[in-house]
Amino acid sequence: MNGMASGETQRAVAARDAEKALLVSIHSHYARLILSGEKRVELRRRFDSEAAGSRMLIYATSPTAAVVGHVVIDNVECLSTDEIWRLYGKDAAISAEDFRSYFAGVEDGCAVLLSNPKTYKEPVPLQDLRSTHGLTAPQSYIFLRDAHRELIAHEQD
Repeated sequence: MNGMASGETQRAVAARDAEKALLVSIHSHYARLILSGEKRVELRRRFDSEAAGSRMLIYATSPTAAVVGHVVIDNVECLSTDEIWRLYGKDAAISAEDFRSYFAGVEDGCAVLLSNPKTYKEPVPLQDLRSTHGLTAPQSYIFLRDAHRELIAHEQD
């Protein structure tokens, strides 16, 4: 199932979903784990709960430096870091030491629950992200808009 209603084109789906897509920077190692399905929870110190239900395009940081696939954000749960570890530590595919280091200095964080990973056959390199789509790699994440329809529709089927 590709998320298209009967008679809808990819362009129509992209236009419909344009307000519900994000571009998220993720370290290359974790991007691979997400797209393999091994990592089902992304951890963030802060994240917009309005992103639930959105398509999350994954920008894998250097050395990959490309949009390499996408997933669906099923839910965003902002909780104490102790609760995040208890509930989602295993699905986050991170060691306890790295978890503590990442959340050092904060008491609360967000668990971004992911599903339906799709790896792109043709990743979108950083230079194309800039020249074709007018975007730079985000520090953390950005919401994509209607002007980014073509990027959002990339390898949707």
